[in-house]
Amino acid sequence: MNRIPVVFTFDNRIILAAAVSIRSLIDNAAKDTEYDIYVLHDGLSKKNISGLEKIVEDTRHTLKFHYVDKSLFTGVKKSKNSWTEIVYYRTYIPEILTDYDKVIYSDVDVCFCGDLTEVYNTYLADYEWGGVRAEVNSPAVTGCKYFPENKNKYIFWTGFMLINCKKLREEKYFPKFLKTARDFKDRVSLYDLDVINITCDNILPLSLKYCLLEAFYEFSDFRTCKDYRYLKNIYSDDEITDAIQHPVIIHYAGELGKPWRRKNVPQYYKDYIARIPKETRKYTFRDLRKRFFSKI
Repeated sequence: MNRIPVVFTFDNRIILAAAVSIRSLIDNAAKDTEYDIYVLHDGLSKKNISGLEKIVEDTRHTLKFHYVDKSLFTGVKKSKNSWTEIVYYRTYIPEILTDYDKVIYSDVDVCFCGDLTEVYNTYLADYEWGGVRAEVNSPAVTGCKYFPENKNKYIFWTGFMLINCKKLREEKYFPKFLKTARDFKDRVSLYDLDVINITCDNILPLSLKYCLLEAFYEFSDFRTCKDYRYLKNIYSDDEITDAIQHPVIIHYAGELGKPWRRKNVPQYYKDYIARIPKETRKYTFRDLRKRFFSKI
């Protein structure tokens, strides 16, 4: 069996999406894959934890929860909505999961469509982490924010990360992340993405299929997607087509918004909602408000 550690970080406001992501993760695991799933949180309710635990009952996969005190991230930029301290929790993963040399991190606004063994077995060598390229790093960026302090050729999305925990622990990267987050507090706009890209200078590019934006998956012509205007500078049309035809992760970022907040939820996502425990099918007031005003 291939044992693969996968980490999520989320709070009580996004339980439905988290449940769908975990359900889709294990549903699309290869027969010889066993996921050790970890959740870093700032205070999930017992009811939510119980509901999520039901997803892995009677499976070969495990699910464990780790409480992280958000005061650890004092002095960083945050907001009252989606961008609380928890977006920085991914930087703390190597300090908690000390038994692993590398782990996979994923956001929860995703749907897994394939197994993660191939990417987990990627050799990281001296790379701090592996991620999907979002944009060429230059003053002409349009989807991200340019920082002259970021010396990388590309800006990488942090919604999916193959993390070299051994290297980050040995080289004491967590204090570096915190320092960047505090020093750049008044300048960051994409929070964890900005902080991690500025701090790290050796990032391994991974295939677009591990962070395929939903619009590319749904639109009949991906060239009409808004994000194509900068992704075309990184990926060839053939590479984009291959990712669309063989997606491993569909990420609900970009122009279509979150599927659970729409009037017309994609059928496959509806099917996953129907298969998660009833107590995890929770909608916040913000979810319902966005659905009411949704045009799709």
